[in-house]
Amino acid sequence: MPIYEKIFARLEKLNMSQIELSRKTGIATSTISDWRKKKINPQADKLVAICKALDMSLVDLLCDEEEEEEKVVQTDYMFDERRIVDVFRMSDNETKRRLLRYFELVEICNQINDNNAAKKNNRNVSVIQDIDGNNIVVINDIIFKGKRSINWKDVREYLKNYVGDFYTIASTGDIVYIGSDLPNEYSGSKYTHSIKGTNAKAKANAAQGIPELIEIAVGRNFRENNEEKHWRNAKFGWYRYDSRFALPVYDEVGKIERYNVFHASLIVRHSEDGKLYLYDILDIKKETSNPIEP
Repeated sequence: MPIYEKIFARLEKLNMSQIELSRKTGIATSTISDWRKKKINPQADKLVAICKALDMSLVDLLCDEEEEEEKVVQTDYMFDERRIVDVFRMSDNETKRRLLRYFELVEICNQINDNNAAKKNNRNVSVIQDIDGNNIVVINDIIFKGKRSINWKDVREYLKNYVGDFYTIASTGDIVYIGSDLPNEYSGSKYTHSIKGTNAKAKANAAQGIPELIEIAVGRNFRENNEEKHWRNAKFGWYRYDSRFALPVYDEVGKIERYNVFHASLIVRHSEDGKLYLYDILDIKKETSNPIEP
């Protein structure tokens, strides 16, 4: 099956529209439509983004499955390796370049899949609605603890796992990317150093729910960038979104007795490359009147 047919089959299986695929990959909808109309495959440099958006591996996209499911194929891997080397040696420079690029894409895609699997396995996060129908990200584990202060270096290292990911705000359709600047800003901003106690612990552990905090965000507010140091990374201004999350409170024997709900403001910069990037999370405040029962 051609690659473009696999893409549209996957879209149908996921009940995903071409517009949504365009938002997740940054590929124009007209280009996506052309794949089917003109029966052409996407460019190689777009495949990783497509695989990530469709939650599939690059190998699944590029390689055909065995038609006879019950047929067991005994593979001579040593022979295959020799064959690959022979083909590579006999190829011209352009073909060699493409082969190397293919293996690079396979490696990148495997890393993406491994990272996503690790995050899904390690994050105990869900989204619920309160009695008013407002979304709350429930973070069920407290992984950043400190009797006196939070070790923000650990938070910074944790956030590095998100760099390169992107998430869609459901209420606006905005795609928000995680840039390499987030770990340092989130863990080392003036605001972070100014908060103590409950709010510091809340911000540290909110890092676990960043994907969902972005997805449920509401209230898009814009302001222009007036700071010279951000003339590039926030060239087109700043956006502030509202989001909410909940953290468990334990009793003396370590059993969850309730969840405290917090409000947070997501600060998003509009970079010179035209993309939106999460910059920091500020204004974390506990909603004293809205605890959640476990």
